[in-house]
Amino acid sequence: MSETLNLFPGRVLYGAGALKECRELLKGKRVFMVSDAGLEKCGVLAEAVSALEPDEVYLMNCREPRLSDAQQVLDALAASGADAVVGLGGGSVMDAAKAAAAALDSGKGLSELLGSVSLKRRCLLMLVPTTAGTGSEATCNAIFIDDADGVKKAMISSAMIPDAAVLDPMLTLGLPAAITAFTGVDALCHCAESYISVKANELSRAWSLRGIELIKENLPRAVNAPRDIEARQNMLFASLFGGAALRIAGTTAVHALAYPLGKRGVPHGVANSLLFYEVMRGTLDDPSSLIPGFEALSEMIRALPLPKLSGYAIDAGEVPVLAREAMDQTRLLNNHPAPVDEATAARIYSTLFA
Repeated sequence: MSETLNLFPGRVLYGAGALKECRELLKGKRVFMVSDAGLEKCGVLAEAVSALEPDEVYLMNCREPRLSDAQQVLDALAASGADAVVGLGGGSVMDAAKAAAAALDSGKGLSELLGSVSLKRRCLLMLVPTTAGTGSEATCNAIFIDDADGVKKAMISSAMIPDAAVLDPMLTLGLPAAITAFTGVDALCHCAESYISVKANELSRAWSLRGIELIKENLPRAVNAPRDIEARQNMLFASLFGGAALRIAGTTAVHALAYPLGKRGVPHGVANSLLFYEVMRGTLDDPSSLIPGFEALSEMIRALPLPKLSGYAIDAGEVPVLAREAMDQTRLLNNHPAPVDEATAARIYSTLFA
């Protein structure tokens, strides 16, 4: 007998203006909202506060989340007395919000909860993505940079699957083209990597495949016509499907090699966009036979307005160190359908500086 653990948000609310219809879900609750300063500046936070009327709002720094950032969220949540948590933002915010909600009653700090842990969550959890990329609203993973060694590490628990995910395209309209592009490529990597993962099954591949199709059709539209509501909504669906697929199958070598770049300040989606083609071409005999539309997807990525690696403080002399650090991501490399050794990783990184 085969079995798959299929956890999905308890409710998925979607459509333009969906957030305004969610207040009833929080009725009678003391609501603690986690968001970030960037959303405060662009007005999305004010819109969400008006719609949901949280009792307290905690703003995170706009950066790749560190374990200490998430711990501060947990400390603030514990002090608030809240029994409902809303994570409004990108993957950094949602990961911190759901980790804090899951850990609230554990009596432990987040540094003690890395890896796979069994937790019981009493508070209601609602996740509201404002980018279409991470799929965090559909996963039981939260990824943080460990302050102790700078390495990205995962906290994994079914308690982080939310009671409700809200996919409101109106909240993504203000995203700059570059952020729309690289968060969209992050979603594509989730879909494509989970599709080829050795842990994939028929259920995960169905989500992966539909996500790939939606991204191919809608990411260029969302970038070039930023107020295209249909494209924005479809990208949110694709991101959700990617998250659901990686819940079962996980990501593979693209993400493994992206993490060392993230440690050096390269946004996660940018790192994935730089590595997608090079990793697949550098590790698989025929990626086109494994990934539907691989060449067209790679061309699409090249045509997007994405930041270049030259914009970050990394040089070719760091290639050996990057390759060594990538080998630490065994959880992801073990999912890849072909072996990836340190020499292969070094060759792939070298192409980024050519």
